Amino acid sequence: MEVQNCNQLNRQLKGVCNDSPPLKSGRKLACDSRYRNIIRQLDGMFEQLLHQPDKDLKADFDRLLDSVMEHIGSENCYMGMVNFPQAVQHCLHHQFICTKMAELHHRFSRRLAVLPEELGYIRLLWMEHIHVHDRVFEDFLAS
Repeated sequence: MEVQNCNQLNRQLKGVCNDSPPLKSGRKLACDSRYRNIIRQLDGMFEQLLHQPDKDLKADFDRLLDSVMEHIGSENCYMGMVNFPQAVQHCLHHQFICTKMAELHHRFSRRLAVLPEELGYIRLLWMEHIHVHDRVFEDFLAS
């Protein structure tokens, strides 16, 4: 994917939490501050890589991982507390995202090149997670 196409796609996705279609219950998907924080951090790193490809973003990525792990830990706990029937699939998607992020973390730690498109891919994984997996969880909680 070209940097320009990835940048354009990510610009289109900005604000997607506010523009999401209603849930089955008629409510809008709740994009809480944890999601906004994760997406905002990814957006910032994406922009930095576009304009300063040699900048060391390891510390930024470490902060992002802290945010992600806090979010996933609490969400997994909540799903268990309410006996969410699709918790296994939801947790597996968390694990998939974490694996992809761990690959980038390894490269940031070794000061190897990371392309903006790779951060864009992580962002797209999160957006899909929010709009597919979390939508199902919110519908469950609303019923």
